[in-house]
Amino acid sequence: MSSTERAARALKSLKDEEWRTLAGLERSAAGSGTSDLGRLARMSRLPPDRVRFATDALEKKGLAKRKGKGYALTIEGVEAMALKDYVKKDLIFALGAVIAKGKESDVYEALTEEGTAYALKLYKIGRVSFTSVRKKRASEPAEFRSWMTANYDAARREYHALKKLEGLSSVFPRAVSYSRSTVLLEELSGVRLSQRPELVDPAATLKKTIESMRTAFIEGGLVNADLSEYNILTDGASVWLIDWPQAVEAAHPNSMDLLLHDVRAVTAFFARAYGIESDFQKDFDYVSGKSAVPE
Repeated sequence: MSSTERAARALKSLKDEEWRTLAGLERSAAGSGTSDLGRLARMSRLPPDRVRFATDALEKKGLAKRKGKGYALTIEGVEAMALKDYVKKDLIFALGAVIAKGKESDVYEALTEEGTAYALKLYKIGRVSFTSVRKKRASEPAEFRSWMTANYDAARREYHALKKLEGLSSVFPRAVSYSRSTVLLEELSGVRLSQRPELVDPAATLKKTIESMRTAFIEGGLVNADLSEYNILTDGASVWLIDWPQAVEAAHPNSMDLLLHDVRAVTAFFARAYGIESDFQKDFDYVSGKSAVPE
């Protein structure tokens, strides 16, 4: 069972004092990484005996863990708090099946009470290194702070990048909300280009991708900065450009180099996978706005 599934399972059983204790642990994680009962009582505004009871319950549910004389938040605890946020906003009623699992994130289907389907993206940056240091208890607090910072920042950056792109083109997923290390997105029905699916018209798909990159840069003021066949979805006809946590502003001093990387990666893939040759320089000039006419 994944950390997300464990967090979802624990969600309904948590009491108010346990939620308040989790929030106190989260604030501690941003500082020292751990909190003793006295400090945690102050942060959660609960009597020490109730905090002791809450931490014991949270530890049994896997949402907190002992560290020396104190306690620390777990990844499951972070994800439980994020799920609660979405429930309070009436955005998630039930967690569905896994849509995708990757090195840096997992995506689950999430349903509203009315049956609307969303995609819940949970960042797992550093999951391998974090798992390995869990056995090295002396370094765990610093490692967890690093995990929290990387994943909270990635979710926030992706949400804000997609909000900048919202309405410019249907190729950019709509970001619904975000909380902690998670982003709630519209659900898309496609597969990654890296799987080399059959395309209705590969040349048209490449053209649409190039046009979308130009739209993001010229109208949205953003460069994906890591675009490749691994973060382009397709249903065979349409395309969607996903994964924007590393996006940079067009005004960034390295934006043109990053845009060059994206254009080269996309055009090289289409040449390799589908035999579609294009003039790289003309494509780049079009995407960057140096030319008003595509190749």
